[in-house]
Amino acid sequence: MSAWIWLSTCSSADRAGIPRGQLHTEIVLGGWSPKNGRMMATAYAKSANGDPVVVQPLEGGLASPGDPLRGRPASFEMAAVLEAGRLQAEHLNQASGRLVAGGRVLAALLRRDHVTLQDLGKL
Repeated sequence: MSAWIWLSTCSSADRAGIPRGQLHTEIVLGGWSPKNGRMMATAYAKSANGDPVVVQPLEGGLASPGDPLRGRPASFEMAAVLEAGRLQAEHLNQASGRLVAGGRVLAALLRRDHVTLQDLGKL
């Protein structure tokens, strides 16, 4: 995320009264790697709390392998991805003390020459 966009995001959050401790963003970039012969992705996470940006290569098919998914086996099965989304939404809602996550889970299936978007269902 460019510095200008991040500063604008922080400024907008300040005007909206959102505490800096709740301001986080994650960008996932992925694509076909000729070197590895498969799709590769990396997540970049930034918070307004002053911590450095976290850069994490993604393995196993889930874009957010941290809490509350730590220790769960990686799976590309759609039921497992839907369950991971449910667990993440529940974790975020409990952590914030209000409803901030929910709705439907969309999964992007990445192949060398195309992307398929699937609606896996309601959380």
